[in-house]
Amino acid sequence: MKKLINFYNNTMLEIMKKITFYITIVLGINSVIAQQIDTKNSPVAKGLIHKVVAKTGNYDLLKKLKDVAFEYTFYSTKTNKKDVSTERYIFDGEVSWGNYKTHQYFVFPNTTETVTQFYDGSTQTNVTLGDKNITDLKVLKSANFLRKANFYWFTMMPKLLDQGIVYELLPNRTHNRINYKIVKIGFNKGVGEVQDEFILYINPKTFLIDRFLFTVKGFIPGVLLMEAEYKTVNGYTFMAKRKVISGAQWDGSITGDVLFEQTSTNVKFTNGFTKEILSNIQ
Repeated sequence: MKKLINFYNNTMLEIMKKITFYITIVLGINSVIAQQIDTKNSPVAKGLIHKVVAKTGNYDLLKKLKDVAFEYTFYSTKTNKKDVSTERYIFDGEVSWGNYKTHQYFVFPNTTETVTQFYDGSTQTNVTLGDKNITDLKVLKSANFLRKANFYWFTMMPKLLDQGIVYELLPNRTHNRINYKIVKIGFNKGVGEVQDEFILYINPKTFLIDRFLFTVKGFIPGVLLMEAEYKTVNGYTFMAKRKVISGAQWDGSITGDVLFEQTSTNVKFTNGFTKEILSNIQ
């Protein structure tokens, strides 16, 4: 078992640079602290975000739906490897549970036993490999990051109205014959680990964010692009398929390729989960 943990730690050192780009986004947005809004904050820009959230559903809707379960696939186009998990979240308290029977890329690659991760929404993260409880701090830290990241992507749109976010209206941009409304968002000092920037492309007909540019300061140089497709279940509209593309520019031009594809399927709300139930399922 000790050899397996050592192997896992060495592997994680190699891949952490790849995973921190979306983990940092989670820490930057999910761990917000109420701050005084910057004087450059645009009411018009924030109004567009309100329209986005009105379209997708806000966090009050998620709390009414109570919890969710779905299958999540994270696929690396470069390596042809994937992690497939059953995801379960409780929205009030942001509890996150994941069970991996297929794990080839981030989560214990080159092992075949089932992996279960549980984050209680506060301080406690547990990991099991087969029937063994993992206590290695590096493993627990990476699992904590993944639990928060996966939860965030499913709840991203409502969280665009979190406190501490600054909104700026930019000129419209045309992509694929759509004249997009453009909103730039940033974070006040003290909000999250770093103050990254995002440029959101808001579809003027659907008021969904079809694509967005973003930075991950301190980890990955340059700009990345996310493209999203949506699905609606029980009144909540979420990103059902996402593509992360490298080599983007702030003007929206692309010189890189698709790095990852992420899909969420078989989404079911209001399953009756409790924190105690999820903490005891392996």
